[in-house]
Amino acid sequence: MARFKFRMDFLIQLRRRKEEEAMARLAQRLASIRELERERAEVDEYKARLAAELEEKIRAGEITIPLLTLYKDYDHKLSHDLARLEEFLRLSRREEAKERAALTRASVDRKIMEKLKEKKKAEFVAEELHQQQNHLEEMAALAKARRDREERRQTEEAARPGL
Repeated sequence: MARFKFRMDFLIQLRRRKEEEAMARLAQRLASIRELERERAEVDEYKARLAAELEEKIRAGEITIPLLTLYKDYDHKLSHDLARLEEFLRLSRREEAKERAALTRASVDRKIMEKLKEKKKAEFVAEELHQQQNHLEEMAALAKARRDREERRQTEEAARPGL
């Protein structure tokens, strides 16, 4: 039986590589998003601690106008940092959606080629089986013809008067 050879195996390998690259890009994007979310949480936590510290100083009467201005300016800077992080997160999530779509396309493309390969292999196996069956039938027909010739020869010899 002949071996199955799929002519477009290189395309499957290429599409598998593209899928792996898309997976790597998506993983990198997800790591970036996790880092931005961690950074945002840290800034949120720090901002809350500063607000609590300011409130404590106000209650204790330890606050001065310059110190209050300093706290407010720093709070404004942290708010600006949070807004910037939120914008980066929004853009990163949009890119994540694009990269997920690219991964899905790459995966579908690879699976299509693998299905085609499976279909071609099934056709190849069916054709090989068909050829084997034809060969076996031909061999059986030849064997039967040989037996028939042999039987005819034996009956002809038996029918001849003794020599």
